[in-house]
Amino acid sequence: MRPRTAWRLSVLAGLIAFACSFAFGNIPGLVACGTFAGSGQLGPILAFELARTPSDVAALFGSGACRATLVGAQDKGLLLDALGFIPSYTAFLVLAAIAASRGRTQRAIVAMLLIAGLSDEIEGMLMWRIMGDLPGTPAQLHGLWWAVHVKFGLLAIGTMLIGLEMIRAFKLWPMLFGLVIAVGGAAAVYGFWLLPNAMMMAGFTYAWFAILVTAIVASFAAGVFGRRAPRALH
Repeated sequence: MRPRTAWRLSVLAGLIAFACSFAFGNIPGLVACGTFAGSGQLGPILAFELARTPSDVAALFGSGACRATLVGAQDKGLLLDALGFIPSYTAFLVLAAIAASRGRTQRAIVAMLLIAGLSDEIEGMLMWRIMGDLPGTPAQLHGLWWAVHVKFGLLAIGTMLIGLEMIRAFKLWPMLFGLVIAVGGAAAVYGFWLLPNAMMMAGFTYAWFAILVTAIVASFAAGVFGRRAPRALH
């Protein structure tokens, strides 16, 4: 696939992903009924993903009418995630990686991102099972922990590598875009090690928005995104 084609397809997938991300915030009733240690700074979806024990889940979902409302809202969120957000953000990042990198590095980044997307789908299935019989079991929460951490870890590393590849291989303006992406990815990696906290998601937001802007510019100004010529051997 030609880089310009990959960038253009990445724009399309990225716009869908960002629209889905916006839609999450407009799901009625998607408000936590309570908190557990470290969850106060997180949204209800991320707090659910990072719950470690059934007691954490019980605190998040509360009881009575609030629990019923939150379960319904989380169910809508998981459906949007599985059918919209996960496929679109995976395609968005994979296509950006194809456009920005080459060879074994490209294959490694694409593999990371595909595994991350698969882990996200597994995560969603586990969350549905937990909601089917709240507050879930320790075994279910253990599986959720692994799915969530594989997803976020690989997404953070893959995002950072896209930025580093742009810094390494492209000319000045793409290098500057790559710097923003790499810094955002590095912030996501750092935030990943400090979970639960909001830094990781902020890093993803800045880096992915920078990738979207990069893809838009590269779609219409391909000449600006020329790769540096390899150095001649003496």
